[in-house]
Formats: sequence, structure tokens, C-alpha cells
Amino acid sequence: MPDRQPNIVLIITDHHAYFNHDRPGEFALRLPTFDRLCAEGVCFERAYSISPICTPARASMMTGLYPSAHGLRWNTDGGNPQRLTDFRPGQLLYSHYLSRAGYRNAYAGKWHCGRDRLPLDYGIEGWSLPDYGKPYMSEAYREYAAARGLGEAQARIEHSVNHPEWEGQTLVLHDPSPWRFMNCSGVLEGPPESHEAFFTAHLAIEQLRELAQRDQPFSLVASFWGPHQPYYPTEPFASLYDPKSIPEYPTFRDAYAGNRPLRHFMQRDLHHGSAARWPDWATWQEILARCYGQIQQTDAAIGQILEALDALGLAENTLVLWCADHGDAIASHGGLWDKASTYHEEVARIPFVVRWPAAFAGGQRTAGLVSNMDVTATMLAAAGVAVPESFHSRSVLPLCHDPAGAAWPEHVVCEHNGHGEDILQRIIVGGRYKYVAALYDTDELYDLEADPHELRNLVDEPEYAGVGRERRQRLIEHIRRTNDRLARHLLYALQLGT
Repeated sequence: MPDRQPNIVLIITDHHAYFNHDRPGEFALRLPTFDRLCAEGVCFERAYSISPICTPARASMMTGLYPSAHGLRWNTDGGNPQRLTDFRPGQLLYSHYLSRAGYRNAYAGKWHCGRDRLPLDYGIEGWSLPDYGKPYMSEAYREYAAARGLGEAQARIEHSVNHPEWEGQTLVLHDPSPWRFMNCSGVLEGPPESHEAFFTAHLAIEQLRELAQRDQPFSLVASFWGPHQPYYPTEPFASLYDPKSIPEYPTFRDAYAGNRPLRHFMQRDLHHGSAARWPDWATWQEILARCYGQIQQTDAAIGQILEALDALGLAENTLVLWCADHGDAIASHGGLWDKASTYHEEVARIPFVVRWPAAFAGGQRTAGLVSNMDVTATMLAAAGVAVPESFHSRSVLPLCHDPAGAAWPEHVVCEHNGHGEDILQRIIVGGRYKYVAALYDTDELYDLEADPHELRNLVDEPEYAGVGRERRQRLIEHIRRTNDRLARHLLYALQLGT
């Protein structure tokens, strides 16, 4: 182990299409920077979003607590006045613990952990925007664009879920709402520097250069708005993937046969209507080509941050963590768009890699079950800070030091409180099975080894009754242990079923 505290860089991508989009031997989704980090660090092959919605997942990364504990259970911009829209007064974030340990803390990019408060309000220097934020309309982006002669951000719209009349038009992306041009795909005009990802990387690198001038350990969060839709990569990224080369996603023709929960149909048929609007795979090939281009453009922007660490001589003793807040349901299960109140593998599974050359060897992989909430305890442990007993987060450093032999929990438990409608769910994944317990809707049980695409819900099949009972009992124990008061009605239902 190094004899001095490491610097810490946490990279967060948003709404990252990851699960089964890279299919060896069939289709290659290229991520050079992510692959570099895996070669130089530890890749976590079974990483899950603690809650597959932006705000609750991000807030859990900031606090090390489940959404049911920190209180930001839905997105802060949902418009419901009864919902918490900022952390409660006195809530401690990772930055408070690191500050006490002598760290300087910085942030660049998307926040989405509060409507009225920003990282600056928690002693974290840097730049962000309230709520979801709209970087292309921010004063910081305008200054950045003016200095480079980029002009206004505008995109050629190819496909739009909500506004088919825009298709074929080039529109300036200015509107007070971040949602106005959201559910679209196309091409952002201008050079790569025009893209939000390169703008965010630029801000992060400026922070790195300033932080490196002081003899003080630091943490930096570089948080990207992408590859979340709208899928507007610039050239040359927009043309990296020939749409015709993209094979059909394995669940594109899933008709939700069998014992499927109501929430599945609500997402497919009520939230966006993309499955009905675009029933042919050829359209999705064009959309995915832009999605994949944006993923690779975001990957390239992150590569610039790694290059800056190298140039500043910081790479050896800097802990770098990269994960996403959650996944993306694009083109899956009959032609879904975005995410809703489901916990499909597509929205649950995330990229997750950790690198710290001074502390452990690279080129390792582990199947240990982790969540993005685990970055909090990992940062504190690396800094030499005792992880509070109140944390639900777990440091993954033992797995980094011994990917195959470290003692590690066999299960991960995640939360979902709904999106678009309130459907409370508690999820347990372990071994080959995933169990989703839902309040006032059908539970789910999947054998992820035999059925990785979750086409057969086993919850009511007699031969799997024992598996269901065992998973429900584990959830009962978890809800009690974590004092998950929000799930008290679900707890009663689980007890009846067990």
C-alpha cells in the first residue's frame, strides 16, 4: 500500500446502455478508455445500480446510504411537492468525511441531487447546475463555446419519440426545459469539442490542474450528462457504427408473454410509445448507431481526463473509479425507450471499474456482486477514513486486492420506488437468481443463468417455490436490518408469502 493518501477521481456516466450491447463474436461496442482502465485496474462484471433512477442512485453515491435512508427516492425535478428535493439538513456526504481527513474536494458536471442546493453548498468546489441541468444553455458552456468559435449547440434530428414533425430538421437546442429535445436521436453539429462530454471533461481537467498545484490530497467527481438520451454525438463519432451492422437486440421481439407484472406493460405502452411507433428493427439500428456513437464519444472524453492525470504525474497514486448511475432500456423488451418502474437487467446493470496502480495490480476481473453505492465506502477506505457503521455502502478494495478470494457477500439488495408511477420494489440478486418484490404488483423471479434476458418469470412455478421463499426471507431480514420504514407494507406482504 502507498505511504500517503491517494488522490481520488470518481467518474459517473449517466443512463449508460451497457448490458448485452457488446456481444463478443456478434457485435463489438468499442470502449477504448473503459478497456484501458480494465487493463490497468479491476473490472467488476456484476455491478448493479442501487436504484435505476438518476437522483436516488446519485444521492446514494454521495452518501453511502440507500434511497430509503437519505430520502431522495425519486428525481428531484418530478414536480411533486410532497417529495424531498434536497438532502435533509445535516446530511453528511462523502466530502464531509474526506475534508476531515485533509482532502480538498471538487466537482465538475451533472449533479441532479438537489433542486435548490449544489455541491458548493456541501463544501465541494467546482461547477454544476441545479436539478437535471441543461449544459448547452449554461453560461459556462456559452463561454467555453465562444472561446472556441463553436456557436450555438444545434442538432440534426433524425428520430423523435414525441415530435416526429422535427425529423429531418436542424434545431438549436435552446429551451428552458431539459426535456424539450430529450427523446430524440440525431447528430450534433460542429466538432467533437461542441459536445457536452468534451465540455464536462474540459471542466474536470481544469479542476485537476488547479488541484495538482497544492500539496494536499484531493477528490474530484467528473459527472457526465451522457450517454443519456438525446443521442446527439458529433462526427466522427456519429458515423462510427454502420446501422446495418447492428444485430437485433435479443429481447427486441419480447411480447411479454407469461406472468409479467403490470409495470412492464405500463412502460412499454404508456410512457413513450416507442415500441408501437417503431416496430421495425431498421429504425432501431439507426437510433442505436447514434446511441453507441455517443457512448464512445463520452468514453473518449473520459480518456482526456486519464491523459491529464498522466501528464500531471498523478496517475500512480490516484484511485480512479468509473461507474454509471444506471443502465438504459433502449431497444429491449419489445422496443423500450428510457426507463420506468422496472428493474430489467438493461436498466440495472452498469459498467464499474476501479484503478489504483500504487495499491493493486491491473488486468483483473471479479464476479463479486457490487453496486454503485459502494463507491462511497471505497473512497473513504482508500483515504484511510473509517467507514461509518451507519453506511450501507461497502468498500470494494478487498475485491481489488484479491478478486477471487476475498470474503464478500453473496447477495446485493437494491431499491426501486418507481418512476412515472410509484411502485415500491426491493430487489435481491445472488448466484443465478434475481427476485423482485413489488408492492401491489406481481413479484418476479428469474434464473439469470438459464434466462439472462428475463423472458420467463418463475415466481409462481411450483418447482421454484423454495427459491422464492428463501429470497423473500432474505429481503425480510434486509428490510428489518436497514430499518427501511418505507417498505413496511411490503414487509407485511413478504411475511404473508413466506
